This record gives sequence, structure tokens and C-alpha cells, in this order.
Amino acid sequence: MAVFLKCKFGYKYQKAKNLPDNYIVLSNHATDYDPLFVGVSFPNQMYFVASEHIARWKFVYKIIDFILAPITRYKGMVATSTGVDVLRKVKKGANVCIFAEGDRTWDGITRAIAPSTAKLIQNSGCGLVTYKLTGGYFVSPRWSTKLRRGPISGAPVNIYAKEDLSKMTTDQIYQIITRDLYEDAYARQLENPKRYRTKASAEGMENLLFICPKCGAHDTIHSAKDTVSCSKCGMTFTYDNYGMLSGLNMTTVKELAAWQEEQVLADVKRNAVYSVPEAVFMEITNHQETPLGTGTLSISMDGICFGDYRIPLDEISDLAMYGKRGIVFSAGKKYYETKPSPGENGLKFTLYYDAYKKIREKEGH
Repeated sequence: MAVFLKCKFGYKYQKAKNLPDNYIVLSNHATDYDPLFVGVSFPNQMYFVASEHIARWKFVYKIIDFILAPITRYKGMVATSTGVDVLRKVKKGANVCIFAEGDRTWDGITRAIAPSTAKLIQNSGCGLVTYKLTGGYFVSPRWSTKLRRGPISGAPVNIYAKEDLSKMTTDQIYQIITRDLYEDAYARQLENPKRYRTKASAEGMENLLFICPKCGAHDTIHSAKDTVSCSKCGMTFTYDNYGMLSGLNMTTVKELAAWQEEQVLADVKRNAVYSVPEAVFMEITNHQETPLGTGTLSISMDGICFGDYRIPLDEISDLAMYGKRGIVFSAGKKYYETKPSPGENGLKFTLYYDAYKKIREKEGH
């Protein structure tokens, strides 16, 4: 595997040394290859926590399960069972790797880490290894359809013995986790620019961007090769092999993503409706998909609507994404998945829901 990663990506890594008897590895998350990148640094087998949707890949999952036996986690659901499964493994002396953000970054910045992760470490009774991947965001931007060739590396940040962790409070453990795993890909790139080669650097940008930075129109963004354009106002900008933008008053995707989040927050406050003309909608039970139909999917302050289904946002315990378009969420005792058709933006539903939660929290709900 190390030879494969070196040949395909030029991946460089440091081996983990002086490890505890058993441990939990916490890493940041930038690419779909991260379990491989992390795994080659460690001498012993680890169990990886993975999104539940891979368990629905049928034959492919049988191979994954045989080789890795992953611990499945239902994204978009407050699932204590995942934590219980992790604790069972480490109590038996096994090692477990968790991508602490629970999701890949869209803008190159480490996503928020749930405080419950620190509680899990505190209850584990084993060691902790924090691990950081750098360069991954530019090798494989989440929104992109293309891999790039450029510097990518991984290394342990710190190793904590169980005796040291037992003396820490939950807050102290949370502080070391967030400190060790924080990565700002653009801050690093601006300080020391590196090239990430591809002939189609901007393709797929519409998976991230759905609001035109010039005219404000929605769902008019298109990409080709190194150029992004708006079909309504004709705006264009480029994304180069250094991950930088030209043609806008913003130079990084980090700035662009932050600007778009502000626009979404304003839209939610005025009860705007976000929709896609076609999406599949299904209910998930025991890794089995029950199709509920194909049609228009929308979200507003009133809830998520699909055909005869209307699920109020207050009844949704959590909502998350996997990949570029897969949206999963739980409401009551039911677990749903919806996926917009290719070419449609799915991220806007997550951003809308997150903005809605911010507003509700500010209101004291």
C-alpha cells in the first residue's frame, strides 16, 4: 500500500513510534484515500470508523468488510452505538482510527469536531495518537472531479499515554484534539505555494458554489477546465494549479465558501426556498434502501419537502453529507437519504440546515 500511495500521489509519511499498547488515532479528513494515508504510518492493524453508506455497496462492501471490518457510523444521526462499538474494540486491546471531523472539508479548513469525541477518548482507557494530513485538500478538493499531483504528507502530531489522559478533564482533552488536528490548507499554501497539477483544475466547482459572486443568481454556475462561469450574467473566474482564484475580489476558495455561507444565512432569515428539480429520495433501514420516489426536492424554514413528504426542520435531529451530493438525515426513528441528480448542487441543503440551526440557537431554541 505504501508503494501504491507513493507512486500514485507521491505521498510522504512518518512512521508512528513509541506507541501505547493500544490507542485511538484521531486524524483530520481531506480525501477519500485518508484511511490508506493514515494506515501506512502505523505498524499494527486498526479498525476505521466509516460512513454507513458503504455498507450498502453490496459485493464491494463484502470485500471491504473482509479486509478492514470497519465500524459503521450513520451520518446525519446522533448515534451512540458508534461510540459503544469503538469502546468495545479498545477495551479488547484493539486500535481504532476516527476522522474526528466526521466529514471531509469543503474549503481546506478542519471542520468543527464534536465535543463528544473528547468524552469518548476520556472513557476509552487507552492511549491517543493525533495525526495530521497536509496537502490533501489540494490533491483532491471535495468539490472536484479530478485528482491532482502535488505535495501531500502525513505524520503523527502527538502521542498521549492513557495515564496522561486520565489526569485531564474533558475540556482539556478537547483542547488538545482541536489544536493538534487544526489545518488551514490555504494559510499553508499562501505561506509556501505548491503546485498541484491537473488539466481540469476548476471542473466540479458547481458542487461547492451555487450562488454567483457577481449577480447573486442561484444555480447558474458551470465549470470547464480551469474556468467557472455564470450562465445568467456571464461572470467568469479561474482556479489555477496553485488553488488560487483570478477574476474575483476573492483569491481563495476559503473566502468564496465563507462568502456563500453568509448569503445562505441571509436567505434563511428571509425564508427563501432552495430546491433542485430532480432527486432520488429513500428510507434506509438496516442498510437496506426503500425508494420513495424521484422528483423535486426543496428545503425552507417549513421543512424538507419531497412529493407528499414534508419533514419539519425541528424534527430533524441531524443532517449531513457524504461524497459530493449524498444527503442523509434522521427524523424521529426514521433515517432518510436523498441525492440530487448529477449537475445539481447538494451542499446548499446542508448549508441551509446549518444556518437554520444557528438562527434557532441564537433565538434560544
